[in-house]
Amino acid sequence: MHKQIIVKDLYKRYGQLEVLKGLNLEVYEGETLVILGRSGVGKSVLLKQIIGIEKPDSGSIEIDNIHLSSMEENRFPAKMGMLFQGSALFDSLDVAQNTAFYLSEHEQELSKNEVKERVAHALELVGMSGTENKMPSDLSGGMRKRAALARLIVYHPKIILYDEPTTGLDPITAMQINDLINTTQKQLKATSIVVTHDIRSALEIGDRLAFHHDGRIAQIAPKDEFMNIEDPLLHAFFENAILTKDLLHGQPHRRS
Repeated sequence: MHKQIIVKDLYKRYGQLEVLKGLNLEVYEGETLVILGRSGVGKSVLLKQIIGIEKPDSGSIEIDNIHLSSMEENRFPAKMGMLFQGSALFDSLDVAQNTAFYLSEHEQELSKNEVKERVAHALELVGMSGTENKMPSDLSGGMRKRAALARLIVYHPKIILYDEPTTGLDPITAMQINDLINTTQKQLKATSIVVTHDIRSALEIGDRLAFHHDGRIAQIAPKDEFMNIEDPLLHAFFENAILTKDLLHGQPHRRS
């Protein structure tokens, strides 16, 4: 399998806080890799390094055999997109304008009708047909995630990064977002990296799972193998995640 993304010895600090501490990671073309870990350990920071929003202090990121450091700013070897935790829709633009934003900025050779058709198709894929004129403020949290996903689908990225896609959503809406991630991966045949602390989501969408701990990838394996790894830190993460979910839904946690 082709290694589409290779991260080597990545370091990133903010003042005295060292977030990434020599992180290494390889992502295969066409797979969905889910990175699990507690909130605040640097999972989202890693995504920002990969997509080029921030630069690492040291280390390298290689995409399709090209080092990011050798590329011109804002130019990537493959179309990349990111679904931000807060969706990051433009509040002053309606759903159609938000969805068309990339096409309007970067594919200006398209006619207005072509853009309109692409937007309608993307919104249909995420179950948002008929919402073109709605403003972000009119949308629920789940609908905002759908609209943000449509904005990615519309320009057919080959690499998609998801930052906590189900955080803050109720279980049914979270399941719907998981289904959309799976559908998007199949439609676009994209390489996907999902960071989350939601084990259920990880099992629904991941081909391989990784555990981010103390600034590094501590464990990584295919989904079935990952769940059987003997690692006290990983087991503690599982236990805490299950307990937290039970408390959020008002159910007492019981150990078997």
